[in-house]
Amino acid sequence: PNVKIIGLTATPYRMTTGNICGPDNILNEICYEIGIKELIEKGYLCNIRAKSGQDKIDTSKLHIRGGEYVAGEIAELMDREILVKNAVREILQLTKDRRGVLIFATSIEHGQHIQSEIIRQGEPCEMVTGKTPTAKRDDMILDFKAMRQKYLVNINVLTTGFDAPHVDCIAMLRPTLSPGLFYQMTGRGFRICDGKKDCLIL
Repeated sequence: PNVKIIGLTATPYRMTTGNICGPDNILNEICYEIGIKELIEKGYLCNIRAKSGQDKIDTSKLHIRGGEYVAGEIAELMDREILVKNAVREILQLTKDRRGVLIFATSIEHGQHIQSEIIRQGEPCEMVTGKTPTAKRDDMILDFKAMRQKYLVNINVLTTGFDAPHVDCIAMLRPTLSPGLFYQMTGRGFRICDGKKDCLIL
């Protein structure tokens, strides 16, 4: 009866269940909280600069399941040839002076098209998915962290727990309704790193 449980999280809200802290939950009371804006102001996170893409995506006709877009529908919407070409062109134009660009795609096919288009437009690019063999994935991530590889596409693999402080651009080609997931994805670029000016969110 005297056991106390302390929880720490960057994302205290879930689309399906709401706040993780409440009278009937394991975590009952918030003893301390701090926001991203304050963490940036105090110098614990890097400055964020956001830029929306030229192509506006209409998600109004998509269905929602469990608080999130239906995976197949959002993948089909995002994986259009002209959209991929335009997005890649913008990414390459805006990241010439960036050190590490982490790209989030909606599906393996979408990721493959993004990777192929980046290569077609003249830049090397790797892609990791849940199906990538472990040894190969480890090698690609090592090359990315060592800044031997600038562009890395991923599909639901590097969303949480991935630590590469040099990442200074997050390309969000995977729309989401989940604030928690959005914070997790963009948060891959928030870390402080020597020589890092800010993090660009596209």
